[in-house]
Amino acid sequence: MLGRRHLVVRGRTFPYDCTGLVLAIYWYAGIDLARDFGQYNGNGVTRLYRSLEKQNLLYSSPHPAAGDVIFWDNTYDRNRDGAWNDALTHVGMVLDSRPDGTIQYVHLNYTRGVVIENMNLLEPDLHKKLVRGTLRILNSPIRMKERGKPHPPEWLAGQLYRVLGMGYLF
Repeated sequence: MLGRRHLVVRGRTFPYDCTGLVLAIYWYAGIDLARDFGQYNGNGVTRLYRSLEKQNLLYSSPHPAAGDVIFWDNTYDRNRDGAWNDALTHVGMVLDSRPDGTIQYVHLNYTRGVVIENMNLLEPDLHKKLVRGTLRILNSPIRMKERGKPHPPEWLAGQLYRVLGMGYLF
């Protein structure tokens, strides 16, 4: 799926957005995370969150499992009111979780498509860190940057993280 512009998996077409990516990955594994979406209002991220919440599959940990769904808040100003009050704006999926707290995740970036990036919940405010002579990205940018403006105070994956979901138990 990396670099692709369409999400078609096992004969089913998914929306080309962050929720569509997560749904497509799970669909490939034989799990229909969208089966209860009709019960809920809101965007795809909210519907996915509510579906997992209803099944008591949400939790928080600095060391998630591969396959966990990641939810973020305030990744953009969805309601365009200038306030930080935009819950459940983005979703991705954990690929790997290392002992140092670095989490690799896949998500659909609004400009670059399907990408693999990093988050570290043990050091959520650090973008980069020098580790044994190598500059490593701990937390990738996840807040949409506004043209001509500096980054807001919170713009990194670890800062905007909300919760994890065990979609594989759905």
